[in-house]
Order: sequence, then C-alpha cells, then structure tokens
Amino acid sequence: MNSPVATSMILDIAFQPIVELASGRVYGYEALGRPRTSGGEALSIGVLLAQARAAGELLALDRALRRRALECIVRSPRDPELRWFLNVDSRCADSPGYSPGYTRRVLAELGAPELQIVIELGEQDPLLDRERLAAMYPSYASQGFSIALDDFGAGHATLSRLVEVRPQFVKLDPALVHGVADDPMRASLLRAFAGFAAEAGIVLVAEGIEREEDLTFVLTAGIPLGQGYLLGRPAPLDRAA
Repeated sequence: MNSPVATSMILDIAFQPIVELASGRVYGYEALGRPRTSGGEALSIGVLLAQARAAGELLALDRALRRRALECIVRSPRDPELRWFLNVDSRCADSPGYSPGYTRRVLAELGAPELQIVIELGEQDPLLDRERLAAMYPSYASQGFSIALDDFGAGHATLSRLVEVRPQFVKLDPALVHGVADDPMRASLLRAFAGFAAEAGIVLVAEGIEREEDLTFVLTAGIPLGQGYLLGRPAPLDRAA
C-alpha cells in the first residue's frame, strides 16, 4: 500500500460555517480535510485516516491536516472574533511520536498565536476512552485552547465522556438533529439537553441542519449555534459563507 501521506497527495481544506442562530452571524468555521490525488481524484478522508492508522502514519496525517488548515486561515483576511474548530484524532495519543504542543508550535511559526482555536475530539474515535482523554485534554486546556466534544449522541460521545472532558462546546450529532421537528421524542431530548447545557455553561452546536423546520426547532429550543448545509456548505475559505 502506498503511504497515505505520500507527497503526491494534495491536502485541500474546506471550511464549513458555524452560525449563531439568533443573529445569523458566523461564529466560526470547522476545518474539514478534503484530500485528493495529484490527478484531481477526490479521496475519502475516513478511508485515508484508516489507511494511515494501519500504516502507523495517523499522527503524521493528522498533523499535516492541522498545519494545512492553519496555513489557509493565516493567509486569509479574518475576523479576530472567529473561532476555528480543528478536528484532532484522539487515537494519535497511541502513536510513539506523540507529544503535546504541536498546534501551538505551528501557530507560533505562522505568527498567529492569537487565533481562537477549538479542538474537536471524538469524530473518528469509537474508543474515546479515559486514557486517551487523560493524555490529551489537560495539554490542550493548559495551552489556552477550547475543547469541543464532537458527535454527541452518536454512541461513543457519551454522558460519561461529557463529565470527564467538561468541554466548552458540545456538537450534537446530525442523527439527533435532522428531522427533529417531526419527532417528539428527539425534540424532548434536545430541549432537555439544551436546558442542562445552559445550566452547565456548555455551548451547544446543532450539526446537520438541512431543513427550515429543524432550524426553527433548534432555535426555539435554546440551542445557540448551528451547522449544516442549510446554513452553509464546506468550501475553500475565500468562498465560505
């Protein structure tokens, strides 16, 4: 198998807006890897990460994606108030070469230490376990980064992980959000969780908003932030909504 981080691969980054629902203002962007071959063929980021992990190159790929995202951000005009959500695969903590401080070092190299970075944990890791969290979370917190627990409600981002991580942000899985306006049980669940999050000081992001009805529901339920195709599709930063 060719190296998943071979130099012939191009690591494009798309940015999807995260919107403040009450005002419609863009609150921040999530950076999403969009790799392709040198011939222009799109590659699945999920497959690529799996290949990299099997080849022992997950840490290298994860860091390459993060550096590329930060380079794109630094090159573009930007509002200093924007938050930048970067996915970090927590399985990188298993890599022999893992050490804390990489993101902060890249920010220093790029001359952008002031960027407001939110580290997203959980998207690719069904074993978001206590040991990995213990290896990663205190380091990111001590460097001044905010933490988002991603895909909450998908199975691996559970209530126990929420209590262990104590994140500043929780991103609700699209499976909970899409169609919620038509599903009384999910609606009750999200309203209850919105109340809990407000009391606990956690900022909720409803992912997967694709319908006006669901947008109206999450707004009236008190969920402050949203993300989804209805609000903006992933795009290069100079074309992002």
